[in-house]
Amino acid sequence: MLHVKGTPANLVGNALLLGYEEEIIDWRWMLSAIRRRLSFIVKLMLLAAALAALYVVMRPVTYTAHTHLLLTNLKLTFSRDDALFAESLPDPSFLETQMQIMRSEKIALAVADRLRSNEGAEAPSPGLLQRLREEAAARIGALATPTPEGGTETPLDAILRDAAEALRPAAAGEASDPDGARRTAMRELQANYNVDRIGMSNIVMIRAAALDPERAARIANEVARAYIDDQVAARIEAAQSASIWLRERLRDVGPKTRVIAQAAPPTDKSNPRGVLIIALAALAGCSLGVTYALLRQMFDRTLQCPEQLVRASGTQCLGIVPRLRGAGLLARWRERLRRRGTPLRPLSIADYAATHPASTFAQTLSHAKVAIDLGLAPRAPRCIGVTAAFAGEGTSTVALNLAHLLASRGERVLLIDGNGADPGLTRRLLRRPQDGLVECLAAGGLSAGAVQVDPADGMHFLPFGRTDAPRAAPVWTEAMRGLLAAAGRDYDTVICDLPPLARVAEARAAAQYVSGVVLIAGWRQVESEHLRLGLAQAGLIREKLLGAVLNRVDVAAFRRTGSPAAAFLWRASGRGQA
Repeated sequence: MLHVKGTPANLVGNALLLGYEEEIIDWRWMLSAIRRRLSFIVKLMLLAAALAALYVVMRPVTYTAHTHLLLTNLKLTFSRDDALFAESLPDPSFLETQMQIMRSEKIALAVADRLRSNEGAEAPSPGLLQRLREEAAARIGALATPTPEGGTETPLDAILRDAAEALRPAAAGEASDPDGARRTAMRELQANYNVDRIGMSNIVMIRAAALDPERAARIANEVARAYIDDQVAARIEAAQSASIWLRERLRDVGPKTRVIAQAAPPTDKSNPRGVLIIALAALAGCSLGVTYALLRQMFDRTLQCPEQLVRASGTQCLGIVPRLRGAGLLARWRERLRRRGTPLRPLSIADYAATHPASTFAQTLSHAKVAIDLGLAPRAPRCIGVTAAFAGEGTSTVALNLAHLLASRGERVLLIDGNGADPGLTRRLLRRPQDGLVECLAAGGLSAGAVQVDPADGMHFLPFGRTDAPRAAPVWTEAMRGLLAAAGRDYDTVICDLPPLARVAEARAAAQYVSGVVLIAGWRQVESEHLRLGLAQAGLIREKLLGAVLNRVDVAAFRRTGSPAAAFLWRASGRGQA
């Protein structure tokens, strides 16, 4: 077979695609990654906003009350004749010490005891988590079937009751343990109030939150009262051990506190604004989505645009083949019917390019036809191989459509199923097994009975052979050279569906007998490194490449890749028409 070597990009004016360097991560790359997964980002943002809205609706309403205290520190200084009181300058360490005392367990326990004595045994209003636990415990407990008197509880009912008890707050246990109940109330109280310094002054603010405005004001005022009482008690205790002369003076020494603003029941809710929460949640969801998109793009090495295909294959991109909606489902359905022995008509997708000359599929195959004409000698026998890195990337469909397209234009075309690993063309076009390539090689030449003729356009097809034929012997041997030479005398073009590059031995053997190769790459199916490795091990196939086709492209996602070549092909194909 004659093969004219040359630079494929110079043959069809596609030289620009060969000049691309490795991907550079810049703002264009990031924008492209975001555009590719824009729908996911929007969905995640809406989900976060919906969850935030649900929280805003279900959260309890809280009120915050404030009490302001003025703290001073009196020191006792001695002169020659008497003792004097002197107020110290503002000291941050002193203020921080007093604030920690207000937050201490001693003050919190005193406040909790006063609230319990004033409010009786009334428990504080449950929070959102506690209410959800109580609701879940009630619903799970209702699922358990009541056990009749003297009966035995089923294992499922026991599990349901144990789960309900685990979720239900331990109120009974607290009632039997008064000290535990006090400490629980103290911890809840400490979580609901805080003490802060106002600016650089000696004024501190006690901020208390509760579900009831009256209770919020009561907590803030009780904390201030408990702290003042603790100060007075500390001064009295210190004075007890002093002399009679010093005792009266020590009663006024130390921290002095004055309430300058007593807490009143608040009238406004202190919850964060719902709109702000929803907006922040949506922003967080958007940020997570963008981060996911960038990471996914960084680690996704599959072929998604023509530039990546050119870099991986080293040849020109002949175009794209859009994904035909429902083609995969139809093929699986037909395969099930074929196994049942149901007679089937040929698939309409087999000659889609010939019957839809204005489609993107037809334009891509026409480009492949031009590459074949310019890459090979015009009058020499032409044997074109169609292969891919792995099985399942659509080589059979492309080879079949290319054969029909050439036959519809008046060429004498022979299509050969040369993929012994997976003879997909034979299964697709024949209703029952019959003689084919294997039998012709055994007989030493083409057999008229083995070649099938399509009555619509006169395309000839040589199947692989009977399914029960021995597969141990390879078909790509010197016998294949003679068969292809004989076919070259009777046909203008011979198209072979080759084994995938992953079957290295068969692919290297087949490369010796074909004039040129059209490479098929499944969109988002094969990684660029795998394609490079397959071509590196395929021997003469790399040298005989005429071009590559990006197959099964989702046009809507393809145009969002941010690739200049993708945008050009999309516009050149009539804005994504299949």
